[in-house]
Order: sequence, then C-alpha cells, then structure tokens
Amino acid sequence: MDEITLNPDADARWRGPRRLLLGRPEQLAGLRRRETAEIQGDTLHPGDWEVGPWVRDLDGRPTGAAACVAADNLTAVALHWAAAEAYDAMVTTQLQVNVLRPLPVFDPADPADRPRLRMLGTPLSTDALGGCARGVIVDDDGTAYVEATGWFQATPGPMSLALEAFREHAALPVAEADRADLPAVTAVVADSVPAPRPGERPAVSQEMTAGLRFRAEPLLDNPGGMTHGGIQCLRAVLAAQAALPDRLEYDVQAVQVVFARPGLGEQVALTRVRHAGRSLRIVEVELVGVDPETGAPQAGRPSILAQVSFRAAQG
Repeated sequence: MDEITLNPDADARWRGPRRLLLGRPEQLAGLRRRETAEIQGDTLHPGDWEVGPWVRDLDGRPTGAAACVAADNLTAVALHWAAAEAYDAMVTTQLQVNVLRPLPVFDPADPADRPRLRMLGTPLSTDALGGCARGVIVDDDGTAYVEATGWFQATPGPMSLALEAFREHAALPVAEADRADLPAVTAVVADSVPAPRPGERPAVSQEMTAGLRFRAEPLLDNPGGMTHGGIQCLRAVLAAQAALPDRLEYDVQAVQVVFARPGLGEQVALTRVRHAGRSLRIVEVELVGVDPETGAPQAGRPSILAQVSFRAAQG
C-alpha cells in the first residue's frame, strides 16, 4: 500500500488522508494528526491521542471510553487507506470499543502534562460498498489501552455547505473550558445529570427511561452536517453511566454502537438497565431527537442504538 497523500496547503491540524479533515470534534477529544503517517506492513499510524481533562466522566474520573472519537476516526482513516481513497465519503454503521486498562496518569491542571498514545489502524475488509477496520491505541512500549472495530458504508461526498461549515469550525480556537471534561465535550445539559447514589443498585427494566439531554451544537457536526459518530458514542457512554445510581463503583468495559440514522440537533438519551450483577452491568441506550414544539423525546426514531457494559471498579 502507498503512503497517504498529504495536502501541502492544509493547516497542520488536518494533515492526513485527502478529504479526511481533523475537525473540531476530534480536536476537542484530543486527536493529533502526524504530519507524515507511518506504515509498517498492513498497519497505519496516522496520528496520536492525547490524554487530558477531556477523558473525565460525569464524576471527574478518567475513562478509556473517552477514546470513542479517536477510535471512530482511526478505523475510518485505516479503511480509506486500504481503499486507496476510492470513497468520496463514508458513514459509520457500527463501532465497538473495548477499554483494556486504566489510562496513563496525568495532571488535569497542567497543560504540559498530556500523555500521548499512538493510534494504530489495520484494515480488515474493503469492497465497493465500504468495509471494516480495527484500531488499537498503545503507548511507546506497545501496551494497549483501547481497541476498536469500525464498520463503514461508502456514501456520496458531503454537501459543500456542510463541509465548509466543518472547515470553519475546525479553524476556531479551542479553549481549555471547551474540553474540561466529557460533559463539556459532548454538550451535556447540566441539570439533566443525576447525582450518584452510592450503594443503590439499579432496577432492571424492560422500559426505556428519558435520561441525559444534550444541547444542539453545530460545532460537533461531521463534514456531512450530522452529529459526529464518535460524539454520539460518547453520549451513549455518559447516558449509560447516568442510568446507574451506583456508577462510582463501576468502570466502562465496552461500548457497542449501531448508527441507525443521522443525529441532528438537540438530543435526549433513552436508557434501560438490562443486567445489574455485582461484577457486570449492562445498559442499553437510544439517542433520539426532541420534538421542537413539546420538548418530548421522539421515541421510535433513534439515531443510535448502543449497549454499554461496566465492570466493578478496581480499588
């Protein structure tokens, strides 16, 4: 496979595969594109993932699930590389993210303390309709922290107006407050976050319940004018955590998301706890739009369907 073509006229923040700009969602989530991608056999190293305040969850705890945006971007880049950039654009149809171990320690108050992990992508299959790729995020010693598998479908290129807006948003400065934690990155409505209730076991239910709400935020759109798939995945993680009253006692283990339709505007999470064991928790999440007149969730038309599993926290 040939080395990725670089656009010499592009700003450094989005150097990389042709048309695959590193937009504001990726910047907020800590992605950093390498000026020249490294290639070893069938593995591509297009960029790095910085660990910082943006990886902190509803309660300020770092979580490897914050790599969802990085995983979505990495697997998409690997597939574009394998297809020799034959696709005008792609949409994510399914993303699986596994958290393998705690993230490197960092000082949230020190902007200079940002551990950087390598993003390595390997294409698994590709055809005229799209394909699948695997990604792994590792340190310099090769220790893996997060792994992911992404499925994508080829689509026509984005509308020029949406792409131009994406470029404009990518060029805006990013303040520390913009990525103080995952709720800030994903535009969580603060008063929709329930306080944790330690020791209270969640009730298993067959009914979906409205939970976290998310503001309409065009800055989080992808080049197609829809909410970025990695941001959608992060929203599902936070919504699943919010559904567990004893969430402080559990860490995210894995996230599986199916993208059913575009995510647009204000959103609300519908959740249900499917399993509440002592060592394993499983929460299902649907992200839906909001009726502009009543403010009620538009149940029955989810943009994503997700399953988030949790394991008992260590220590």
